[in-house]
Amino acid sequence: MEFGNETRVLIALDVADVTEKKGKREVAHKRAYFVASGADFTDGRTGAFKQVTKSGAGARLAGAPAAVVLYPTRTFSRGFGGTMFSDIAPEDRAMIRSLVKNTGEISFFKIPLSEAGVFERLPDYLADEGQRERFRSESRSGADTKKNDFTRKRGWRFPVEFDFSYIRNMGSIFRSCMTKPNKQDFFYLVTKTFGVNLIVRVLFAVKGVRSGNLPLVRAVLSTSWYQLQDIVFTIFGQTYMKFLGRMTGMLRVWRANIGDFLFVYVQFCFFEFLNRLILGPIGENPLVYTWQGIALILLNNLQGLVSGGPLVPAINKLREAGLIGHSMMMHLYQLGSLCFYFGLFASFGYQTIYAILTGSVLVFAWGSYIIASVFFKDVSFGRVSDHEVRDRLDAAVGACYLAGCTKAVK
Repeated sequence: MEFGNETRVLIALDVADVTEKKGKREVAHKRAYFVASGADFTDGRTGAFKQVTKSGAGARLAGAPAAVVLYPTRTFSRGFGGTMFSDIAPEDRAMIRSLVKNTGEISFFKIPLSEAGVFERLPDYLADEGQRERFRSESRSGADTKKNDFTRKRGWRFPVEFDFSYIRNMGSIFRSCMTKPNKQDFFYLVTKTFGVNLIVRVLFAVKGVRSGNLPLVRAVLSTSWYQLQDIVFTIFGQTYMKFLGRMTGMLRVWRANIGDFLFVYVQFCFFEFLNRLILGPIGENPLVYTWQGIALILLNNLQGLVSGGPLVPAINKLREAGLIGHSMMMHLYQLGSLCFYFGLFASFGYQTIYAILTGSVLVFAWGSYIIASVFFKDVSFGRVSDHEVRDRLDAAVGACYLAGCTKAVK
């Protein structure tokens, strides 16, 4: 569909949210949407673009042909190697579903990062020279169009494929995911880690000591080890979520990318080995450093991963599809960690109870993961090849960005 006078135009781009706290200037980015009539767009009246909410976009586009143009986003990035940009934001997907359902003739376009040179001219969009260099590097390499899930390959492929590049670059991927903890993280640190979780762990340890199966020193060490893990994964929950999302493409089995599952499985086995080494043989658990003990750890973690393992990847999928916001994603992540209590039953030798619990959560966890993965597909996107239209879009982006930015109040 051409960008004619009758075609209303909606542009999706990131705008800056600038704040100042204690003399320190901080810049965050949020997704914003701007709409103008086709006549205003064709005549180059960039000031005619009006900002609309994600939910209100449909009303502004109703009754006429529409063109939705997505510029790359830095509000959500899931690509391999810790890329700064992604070609589509979760909010875009939610908006598109609403438009497809309630709007008539509509076309969708993506602007690749390699053609988004306007970003370098926008104030506060790229904070420093380091970010500018990353932007140029990703633009040159086409990082916004590469997929980390091997889907760009054609022809016959071996059903199992492991990408060792993720192992080589794991350090840089993790550093790119590091996120400063916020108030929500500290809230859960107090209420969950040092509240509910600590109480439950102490109860398990006290029961083991009172029954005579667990020496007091081992109980204290095991509880401290679990508590240390809980502190780290609560405070750096956002970092962990981003890191898992970017590890997805490490392993492909047929068409499924399960690199995050593999990473979580290895991580859990390692941590559980250390915990049972501290606990010693207890309940139905043999010595951990025997073949039987190691096999039981592998089995227990496989049980937990198959049943509840999809919870964190499913939360990532729900966020990626635009079904939940960032705040809800972090709430679900923190609340989902309550399922780790199931592991305490296995660690303290209650294997039968553990099997019942993991079996009961299996249907719910896998159902959420499958629904988010299968039933929410992207629409078909076109490319804007007309250079004159591209120039008008870039000019509109500059004006919309300045109009949508939130400046710091001094």
